[in-house]
Amino acid sequence: MKQKEISALSLEVVSQFFDGTPEPLIEHLSENVLWLGPRDGQFLRGKDVLCSIMQGWQEKIVYTLGNMSTQISPVGKKGMNIVLFYDILAHLPEGTSVVSRQRTLLAWEEQRLQTNDEEESVPRLTMIMISNTFSSEGSRFPFDELPARTKTAELPKRILVRGMKDESHYLDADSVIYIESTDSSHHSLIHTENKVIPCLDKVTSLAERYGDCLLRCHASYLVNPFYVRSLKRFSLTLSDGTVLPVPEKKYTAFKRMLNNWAENHRRP
Repeated sequence: MKQKEISALSLEVVSQFFDGTPEPLIEHLSENVLWLGPRDGQFLRGKDVLCSIMQGWQEKIVYTLGNMSTQISPVGKKGMNIVLFYDILAHLPEGTSVVSRQRTLLAWEEQRLQTNDEEESVPRLTMIMISNTFSSEGSRFPFDELPARTKTAELPKRILVRGMKDESHYLDADSVIYIESTDSSHHSLIHTENKVIPCLDKVTSLAERYGDCLLRCHASYLVNPFYVRSLKRFSLTLSDGTVLPVPEKKYTAFKRMLNNWAENHRRP
């Protein structure tokens, strides 16, 4: 099992589940999967049982998912444990919302399955274990300011980056302020609203993958246009006060990109 692929798959199926699409997660459950919830007595066994419960959750609860990170622990040649860290806001039917910071362990195993008269190796989840690190009761939390999201609302754009220590980060694009190149352009630093994340990805690679939400103002920088407070020759200022250079040769083209973005995202 390849760590990078299983880590990305874990982030994808869990984020899709919370965004209202449980099918990818269900598809990867083993027949005898074990699910352990964050409270005492929350224990389920078997794919069919878990499927019916999951579908019930989707009908009653709408979720808002925060940024996600992973840690990886290989288990022999055919197993992989992925621990996900994320903040989740659950919008309940009665109109209240519950916030928790969750740690979810996904135990993956390579299994041999018969498909189309052929046997192939596929990754399957044998265990899902969830724990909450704190409750929102009596505390303030960034999600307290967010409105409840409906199932028909537009889903947030997410950015997948590789951390420096075998972890991955699945970030809400709106939380990224800017990205800067580091280590002689081999790696990057992701500046978010509340922390800086070192990653293995190059700025060039991130620009190619996420150019629809991050603009390249300089060979060494990508910026989220939402946070650009002002632009002048030959620099820009972000909402947190950071000043980034805009080379003379790129200034006119970048100004045009910024204006186009503002026009496309203008509120009616």
